[in-house]
Amino acid sequence: MIKFLWYSFSLLTVFLILINSPINTSNNFISQNKVMNFSSNQLLIQKFIIFNSFMFFTLTIILLTY
Repeated sequence: MIKFLWYSFSLLTVFLILINSPINTSNNFISQNKVMNFSSNQLLIQKFIIFNSFMFFTLTIILLTY
């Protein structure tokens, strides 16, 4: 059960990071400007990524000690 949660959190974290990464464009200035403007959806995804990362490391420690 713990190992299933560990795999789930790891895959979900990778998937969310890929979704949240900015799209590369030919104009670098516009791309940097997009990174500075955070929408509420991006902040929500980033908070979810932090939570998933924390759970992943917590489950890793539990699995190592178990």
